[in-house]
Amino acid sequence: MTVVRKFTPEVRLKKLLAESGGIRADEALARADKGIEDIRGYCLDAIDAKIEQIMALAQPGQSDIERCYVLSNEIYAEAGTFGLAELSVAAHSLCSLLSSPERNRIPLTAIHVHVDSMRVLRTPAVSANKAMRGAVLGELRKLTAKYAQAAAAG
Repeated sequence: MTVVRKFTPEVRLKKLLAESGGIRADEALARADKGIEDIRGYCLDAIDAKIEQIMALAQPGQSDIERCYVLSNEIYAEAGTFGLAELSVAAHSLCSLLSSPERNRIPLTAIHVHVDSMRVLRTPAVSANKAMRGAVLGELRKLTAKYAQAAAAG
């Protein structure tokens, strides 16, 4: 006859959660939200500067596609953090464009259109109007689709 023995390992997290002290999850989230709001202005200024850096890097004879990709990826993440969904979508679209196998043949105007879209999305009039933000993204999608067709044909 076989004897069954049960073994329950000690879980450190379970032990820590049972101890008193610390803060509640809702309080921790509230503090995190406040921390994000405290740095919001600084981060939005940094996003605007990154948009302008992309434009400066996407010039004839001196374009740096890799750096443009890094900056657009940062804008994508930061915009999402601050609830700027449409700006995040535009930055993601630029990331997709810059990471394509044909990235060395991308016309600079395609990058400029993305930068202009991000600039428009950051203006107060457009950022406050959901319909306008949607229209900007709709036009950006159309232009991106045209570029994709041209790249596939060429």
